[in-house]
Order: sequence, then structure tokens, then C-alpha cells
Amino acid sequence: MMINDTRDKLIDAAFLEIYTNGYHGASISSILKNAGVPKGSLYHFFKSKKELSLAVINERISPKMDKFFNFQEERDCSVFKTLENIFQKMTDHELLITHGCPLHRIMVEMSSLDKDFDTLVISKFETFVNNLSSLLQTAIDKGEVEGFNTRALARFFITSTWGEISLSPTIATKENFINHTKQLLFLLKSYEKVK
Repeated sequence: MMINDTRDKLIDAAFLEIYTNGYHGASISSILKNAGVPKGSLYHFFKSKKELSLAVINERISPKMDKFFNFQEERDCSVFKTLENIFQKMTDHELLITHGCPLHRIMVEMSSLDKDFDTLVISKFETFVNNLSSLLQTAIDKGEVEGFNTRALARFFITSTWGEISLSPTIATKENFINHTKQLLFLLKSYEKVK
């Protein structure tokens, strides 16, 4: 087994364990078992559970979310179609609907307890707000919508979406998420320019 394979297996197993059980509920023994590696391998790569968890954020959660919420990707589409496509991707992602946003889960659990987690998560959150704000500004510049505070609306969209999918699984259903996204698009369409 190559060294990078072992490290990647640990990070992948830790991602799923932390995502489904939270940081405090994540079990090192479960991570090792699911990764199929001995305990010594963990401490060869990571000094602590915290260091492993920060690697999960940097190397698994952030890249996945950057790809998932790449608001630049669909610049040729209208802002409405771009957001519809992103919301559809989210709706189709069962783990996301069931367990919520992995970054939001870590933020809620760890930001008030640990400065390193807080700094990293806030940085990623600000990136998403900036990217969505940029998409909204492009829609204004293209004449799709009237002017508004793009940063405030982007922040509202992200925080309300995180809130919707972070409810209890009995409340955060796919149907409720679809209804939520329809309301967000309805709100955005209220700014649509009349042609």
C-alpha cells in the first residue's frame, strides 16, 4: 500500500465518520476500521483527531463544496437557471438532505470551541458568499435583475439553505427542501427586470 493511499483512506473514512456523527461523536476506532489501517498509521500522518479533522475540511469538504457550489461554472446561463441547477444537484444528493451541509455541521459544533476550526470554516463560508454575490452582481450587470445588495442576498440564500437542510431528518425532507428553494427563487424573481 502506498503512503498516500493510506493517508487518503484515513481522510475519506474520517470524512464520513465526522459527517454522520459529528466531531465529538466521531470514533477513531471506527475511522481506523473503515479505512482498514492500523492505529499507528493514523499517528504517522496526523498528530491528533483535530489535525485529521482539519485535513478533512481542507482536503475533502472544501474541494467538494467548491465544485458543488461553483457559481462561475454556469455563467452562460441566467442567474435563475444557474441557481435551479445548483438546487437540483443538492436535491439529488441524499446524504446532503439527510445530514445537512458538512461544513455547517462542523461550524455549529466546533466554531465556538476551537479557533482553528472557526477560522477555517468562516473562511470557506465567506468564499461561498463572495462567489454567490459575484453571480448576483453579474445578473444585475447583464440586466436580468434590478439592483440590490448582492452580498446581503447571497448571505441570506446560503444561511437559510444551510438552516433548511440542517434540521432534524424528519423535518429536513427532500420535499421541504424543494419548497424552500422554490421560495428562494421566487424571492429572486421579485427583482427580475420587466422587459
